[in-house]
Parts: sequence; structure tokens; C-alpha cells
Amino acid sequence: MWTTVFLVFLLTIVASFIQRVTGFGFGIFVMMFFPYILPTFGECITLSGLLAGTTSLLIALRNWRYIRWRLIGIVLMFNVIASYIAIEYMAGLSNAGMKRTFGVALILIALYFLFFDGRLKLFLHSRPAQAGVGIVSGIMGGMFAMPGPPVVLYSIGVIGDKREYVATLQALFFTLNVFYTLFRLKVGFFADSTLTLWAFGLLGCFIGAWVGARLFRLISLPLLKKLVYLLMIVSGLVAVVSP
Repeated sequence: MWTTVFLVFLLTIVASFIQRVTGFGFGIFVMMFFPYILPTFGECITLSGLLAGTTSLLIALRNWRYIRWRLIGIVLMFNVIASYIAIEYMAGLSNAGMKRTFGVALILIALYFLFFDGRLKLFLHSRPAQAGVGIVSGIMGGMFAMPGPPVVLYSIGVIGDKREYVATLQALFFTLNVFYTLFRLKVGFFADSTLTLWAFGLLGCFIGAWVGARLFRLISLPLLKKLVYLLMIVSGLVAVVSP
């Protein structure tokens, strides 16, 4: 148990740092490792959502004056609907089935960011486009605790100011993770150890966000992202072939 606690603590520090530096990526990072240190995939995505939501809250509170709620209302609404359906679907899968599905998704997301990150920008001001972003993000968030990629692509296109981008994105992630947590509680994804691990991970959230806020200018973001994406591919392949 204490080995698991220590690993969750360390992974949370790194994930919170990545989230603070890049604006997203907490779930992507921890979900590369949680399936190998926690007993069920349901507990993995539940704990990831709790810790990611905590990190997003810390960042959003520091930048609350820059949050632009009107730009994410439709995305939020459709995300919540899609995530509820996705979580209900995941509850019917076996643990091995959830891991393999997650592995395929992880590989596809990593390949997308490796080859298209920074090359594609979507300017999605229409309501149907925002609804589409919300649905895709909700499916990814509900099934794999990774709602970030579609929303990041949308936010880059519609928010020009860096502070507004960070604040709005983190406010959205926090709100979404509140809903995700309630939905996962309903289908029984909470384990006896979930809240204990979350409590120990809180310190990691604070440390990672604090370090990230002070060192992000010194970090080579392209290199950091590429390392994370390569790890995603390896982790995805292991998840696909593992029993």
C-alpha cells in the first residue's frame, strides 16, 4: 500500500508540473502508469480525474480573473452528456477490455500530437463545432480520463491571450472532473483506497503546480512534449498486448 502511495505521490508531482507548464496533460501522463500500479482500470481513471481536477482548481484560482466562461459553455454542456454515456459504457467492459481500448486511444493521441501539434489550428466559433468538440472530449474524458486534446485544439483557436487560455482551460477541466467523479461514483468505479490515495496525492499537486509556475520559462516545451508522447506510444502498446 505504501509503495503505491509513494508512486502516486511522485507521478502526481510530475503530472501537475506538466499541466502547469503546458495547460493540459495530467491525465495523459498518469494514465501511462496508473494501470500498472492500481488493481482496476475504473480506479485508475477515477483517481486520475480527482487529482487532475485538484490541479486544475489550483491553477484556475490563481488566474480566476482571466476565465472566459462564455467561450466554453456549449463545450461544457455536450462534454458532460457525452461523458455520462461513455462512463456508463465503460462500466460494462471487463478490466482487460478497458485497458486495451485505452491503449489504442493512447497511441492514436500520441501520434496525432507528434505529427500535427502546432500545425493545425481550428477556429471553431460556431455552436455545432463547439458541440462536436464537447462530444469528442467527453468521450475521451469519460472513458480514459483524458479530455484535454480536443479542448486544447479548440481553445488555441478561439483564445488569443495566454493567461485567458490557461485560466479558461483549467476552469473547464475542474468543472468537468466534478461531473466525471459523480458519474464514476454512480457506476461503482470508486475503490476503498481511492480517497486515501487522492489525499496523499494532494501534496504532489501543490508541489508540481508550484514548481511548474516558476520554471516553465526555463523548460524546452517541444522536447518535454515529445518525450511524453513517445512514452504514450510505448505505454499504449503495452496496454494493448498485455493480458
